[in-house]
Amino acid sequence: MKTLFVGQNSIHLKSVDSTNSYASELLRQISLPDGTLFYTFDQQNGRGQRGNSWESEPSKNVALSYILHAKFLAPNKQFLLTKTVSLAVADVMTDTLKKEGIQADVKIKWPNDIYVNGNKIAGILIENILKDNTIQHSIIGIGININQTEFKTTSKATSLKILIKKEQSKEMLLELLSSKLEAYYLKLKSNRISDLDAAYLKQLYQFETPALYETDSGQFIGTLSGVSETGKLQIIMGTGIREFDLKEIRFI
Repeated sequence: MKTLFVGQNSIHLKSVDSTNSYASELLRQISLPDGTLFYTFDQQNGRGQRGNSWESEPSKNVALSYILHAKFLAPNKQFLLTKTVSLAVADVMTDTLKKEGIQADVKIKWPNDIYVNGNKIAGILIENILKDNTIQHSIIGIGININQTEFKTTSKATSLKILIKKEQSKEMLLELLSSKLEAYYLKLKSNRISDLDAAYLKQLYQFETPALYETDSGQFIGTLSGVSETGKLQIIMGTGIREFDLKEIRFI
């Protein structure tokens, strides 16, 4: 790894239910260096947002978890970590496709899915462990569709192989991701918040575009205007802006 600390302590798991669950259990037993990476090419029970599962064909993709000791970040600012990780994953997709001469529309779908040309290629699940109103550890779970070409649970998925038309190196993707994550994480640690905010909005899916959304009250057309400091989606509705939490709104 050509990094300072992210991914330098690397643990390959031949097969595991969930890298996040494995990392969480190990953290209860021992201390782990900042930037520790757990990864597998065979995750059998990956978890996503809203309690969803993450479909991954064995040996085709990579599922991983990083341990970051983000104690410098106040709990009410933890969505900044979501922005940081999302930008790193989006950059990996953009750079990998550009290297093959492919110009693609890479977007971050709130709160932290990565889409390419309107289809999901990666998902992120961040679990923060708090103590005494301080973030002790953050477990950064990431799943990336690399060489899988058929998806049973959704028609809105894609992979690097589908886009590039040839197999991709999972190991090289791990190295690139570790490098990108470290670069953005160091920006966060150095308090370059405005840079992260601007980059996130620039790549935010449906930003400033009228679109159809759904709540428990029904469907409506609104315009995504931003994301609050605490990570709530801000939608212009009628004459004002309303904020929505993760379980309160769905993209249509």
